[in-house]
Amino acid sequence: MLVLKLTLIAYIAIWLLAMIIAYGYGRVGRRLQKLERLAQVTEALPPLSIVITAHNQASSLRRHLPAILTQDYDRFEVIVVNTGSNDETQDVLERLELQYANLRHTFTPRSARDISLERLALTLGIRSATYDWVVLTHPDCEPATTQWLTRIGETIAQPRRGVQSRRLKEPDMVLGLTHYHYHRKSWFTHKVDFFRLWNDIANFNHVLTGHAAMRADGCNMAYRKEFFLEKGGFAAHQNLKTGTEELLVNHNSNARNTALLLAPSAVMIQDPMPARRLWKQQRVFYAETRRYQRHRWLYRAKQNLKMFMPWLLAFASLVVLLIPLLPFLSEYIPENILDELNLGSLLHFGDPSTILVASIIIVCLLLLIYVIVKISSFNRSAHQLGCSGFYLSFLPFEHRLPFWNLSAAITHRFTSKNEFRKKFV
Repeated sequence: MLVLKLTLIAYIAIWLLAMIIAYGYGRVGRRLQKLERLAQVTEALPPLSIVITAHNQASSLRRHLPAILTQDYDRFEVIVVNTGSNDETQDVLERLELQYANLRHTFTPRSARDISLERLALTLGIRSATYDWVVLTHPDCEPATTQWLTRIGETIAQPRRGVQSRRLKEPDMVLGLTHYHYHRKSWFTHKVDFFRLWNDIANFNHVLTGHAAMRADGCNMAYRKEFFLEKGGFAAHQNLKTGTEELLVNHNSNARNTALLLAPSAVMIQDPMPARRLWKQQRVFYAETRRYQRHRWLYRAKQNLKMFMPWLLAFASLVVLLIPLLPFLSEYIPENILDELNLGSLLHFGDPSTILVASIIIVCLLLLIYVIVKISSFNRSAHQLGCSGFYLSFLPFEHRLPFWNLSAAITHRFTSKNEFRKKFV
């Protein structure tokens, strides 16, 4: 009977842990609702410099740059760094400069070889910025509203609007959210949206609980120029092809200097991912970036627990349901095991069939409560962030998370490390 009691206690413990994780999905949404009660920022907002790197992205600049240049903000400039484009990027920038006085552009020297061009371009853009706060984004992104820069300025001026930590006095970096824009949803695009949002919410939760940021979205973040120069910029890992903004934030973030931009009006919208191959490549390259992350063990442990918890709870539920089935299988089980489990004590509670039905009902009820709390919590955060919700699709996507990451890890393991580094010439 002791074995049966321990099994039931273990199942309840696993279910309670799963409920805590499920409820945690809504932390971002609850934080956003608290922001509505904060007083409006009355002090002057800081001037901002926006830095964008572009390589053969003339069409993206033509389509999205005007939405950035026409932001409802008093003082800001936009700097576009052209990284050796051979399309119409130069012509597009020159024409836009004639229309907008706050736009200027520069370029990376063609002799640059032994460094990631993206890191070099961002360094040039940040160094040439007029103002102390630099906003980073990509050419294929545009703000969801004209209040994007206003929300960034408010978060810099009043960091409590973005983070719960009382230790944060003045931020050195502000991290925002980006999601894809699709004219027509498909199962693949829905899956990509979920994967990106799930990781963003996990990173935001990690910061909101008083830890350093582990990840960053280069499409929507702000960085203090003086802090960038003080920390050496992109001096570390400058030969990596990807992970530019991610490693910059990861290596310099702590609970005292990182604020979150958690306003729906500050969301950036990015052009859709063109192919499944690119999504897989993105996950494989992140597996390489992850090798260079600092203070990652707690974050990875929490991530793995969240990913495998649905499977762990499902397995525990099956084990619990096997207990009332044992009397029906007694002729196939050795007698010493039957004596150890003391199956006869189960008969004191009633007919074995009744016990089995009652067990199924109780387990299903507990699982239903878990699923409802989990989906409602996740969608609460998603809706507060201005993203689409996930309902029935949440369950298959969540159960596939470990396999997506495992697939990327296996591919990364058998890929030459030279694929992730810039080839020197």
